[in-house]
Amino acid sequence: MAKQQKSTELEVCVPVAPRKSLFERAAAHLDENDWSYSAYEDKGYFSTSARLRDASVRMIVDVTEQESWDRVLVYSIFPTYVPEYRRSATLEAINRINYTLAFGSVEMDMRDGEIRVRTVVEGTGDLGSTMIERAMASNLKTTSRYLAALLAIAFGNAAPSAVIELAERGEEAKLQ
Repeated sequence: MAKQQKSTELEVCVPVAPRKSLFERAAAHLDENDWSYSAYEDKGYFSTSARLRDASVRMIVDVTEQESWDRVLVYSIFPTYVPEYRRSATLEAINRINYTLAFGSVEMDMRDGEIRVRTVVEGTGDLGSTMIERAMASNLKTTSRYLAALLAIAFGNAAPSAVIELAERGEEAKLQ
């Protein structure tokens, strides 16, 4: 009788690249899109600036990575503070803006008059470059649209009820 040979199946191991952290993915996105920024990995955020139609703003990209979810939170901070005597009028205008927004919000710190636009994306998987870009682009679009109108209310005689109309002005229109 002939001896039977046993066949042995070998398990094939495919090397898997280590998963990049959300902070690394955000840095890669900023690098790929030629953003100049400062990274604060220990605090989980990036600081940069953006030149918009009417002014430059400081932008913060804050990343949070948990076991079951990721979050990218983007802030664009206006270049000046609203004087105390114009804060309630500006706050009314911000409320009118927020009522129309589907994604993101405008907020003001009542203590010092700082205005910022906030946009967030969260997910239960890896947030990639597309979602990081969506948060940043939406934030900058909202900021650019409302910045001059809010400043006209904060520093001029524009009425809070006119904020939407002011924001929809054409490229050639001036707010002075």
